[in-house]
Amino acid sequence: MKTKHQYRQITALILLGLALLAFSCAQAKNEPAELKGEEVKIIDVIQNATAYEGKMVVIEGIIETECPSGCWFIVNDDTGSIYVDILPSNFVIPQKRGEDAKVYGEVVIKDGDPMIIGKMVKISGEIYQ
Repeated sequence: MKTKHQYRQITALILLGLALLAFSCAQAKNEPAELKGEEVKIIDVIQNATAYEGKMVVIEGIIETECPSGCWFIVNDDTGSIYVDILPSNFVIPQKRGEDAKVYGEVVIKDGDPMIIGKMVKISGEIYQ
């Protein structure tokens, strides 16, 4: 049988856990500095690929298509679509096709086409990196 002291300790631990959870949720809502950069339209990256090559950019749009394992996706911002590969950055995202995504990453040219190596992705308030 538990004593009053044990119940108080358990209650204190539960409250501490809830406080830590609330704090971590509040921190997750703070957007990292990388995602606060000036957004670039996808059409600008496509039309000026060599000027953007090797540069870090922020794009935002809807996830059109996604790899079943979440290692790449295609984003469309109504000016164009671009392939985003996140596997080189060692993370994946859950299936989020049709949702808005904000991507921070490096523009690279592969086989003559620009793409982005994603370093950080924000979807529905969640940050993946």
